[in-house]
Amino acid sequence: SGRRLRPLDCVTLSPNGYPLLGRVSGAHRIGRGSMSTTATPKRPELPNPNADHYRMEGSPRPMPRTTSVIDRGIGKPFLTKWAGNLERRRILAELGDALSEELTAEQGAAVLGNLKSRLAPDPYCEVEKNTAGAFGTAAHGLVEAYLHQRLGHEMAAADEAPAPLVARAAGLAIEWFEKVEFEPDPDGIEERLWSEDKDLWSAGTADAFGTANLGLMVAHSRWNRAPKEAIDPALRVPVLVDLKTSKSIGVSHKVQTAAYITYLIERGRIEKACHSCILRVAKTEEDPHPTEALLMHPDEFLRYGGAFRFIRRIFNFLSQEEELEQRHWREKRSRSKAR
Repeated sequence: SGRRLRPLDCVTLSPNGYPLLGRVSGAHRIGRGSMSTTATPKRPELPNPNADHYRMEGSPRPMPRTTSVIDRGIGKPFLTKWAGNLERRRILAELGDALSEELTAEQGAAVLGNLKSRLAPDPYCEVEKNTAGAFGTAAHGLVEAYLHQRLGHEMAAADEAPAPLVARAAGLAIEWFEKVEFEPDPDGIEERLWSEDKDLWSAGTADAFGTANLGLMVAHSRWNRAPKEAIDPALRVPVLVDLKTSKSIGVSHKVQTAAYITYLIERGRIEKACHSCILRVAKTEEDPHPTEALLMHPDEFLRYGGAFRFIRRIFNFLSQEEELEQRHWREKRSRSKAR
């Protein structure tokens, strides 16, 4: 605009590390802070060294640590395997010490060797994760077959009977579909969806898309955030249903359904955001909530669809950084070999 910039009030540090007000001119300018010049400056304090937030005097709102914010937004999946391996090594070491007190060195080594041979090569958290994934896939297959049968599609017979708990989980989901009078869209069963938007560029498979009675869905679900307006109990509405066999419904599931709705709109399957429902069924008979359905109003699409876009940007950023780190690592290895 051609307006001349005046020197700005800035924050500098005193010898004891506290901010002071001063003035600066030149290229580097820092704006005035909101701190009083007379009162003792407040600063965030950690409740304890391991806390994930600070506390500011006079404010009831926790102030997250920077690392906590970053860790929440940028996952570290490798830590799971690292933690599992660390626990395994510690337990085996402690067991070895205990055996050495009761047995000879040769006997202790034999017992420890036998135990190691019985352990799975991967941490049990990974084994459990794979087992849970297989359970979910099997339950999804039974629900998929039911929905196709509803449409009169011929389905190949299963090679073997499903495990009892898998059949129970699928039965719970099917019971919910019938209670809400769900009618699957002919193309909406295990539908592959995707976005060709350069900023989204991603794909997924939606479990079930169709229509259902809104009043019955409300009766057999709970709202994520209840709408303010009254609903017509006889109204049939488009709904995307995402089936889960997890232990609970989390925010990632909400963002996932919003991503699918984003895809549906881009693919021209719907003109605007529709209702969505996260349907969780229990894997065990001990689960106090065998069926849990979380209903999300179309008005929430902006919130969770927007979150998906931000997460996708973080994903792009991390992918670029990982590629850069791998290139540096390859160059470093090449230089080491050249020596």
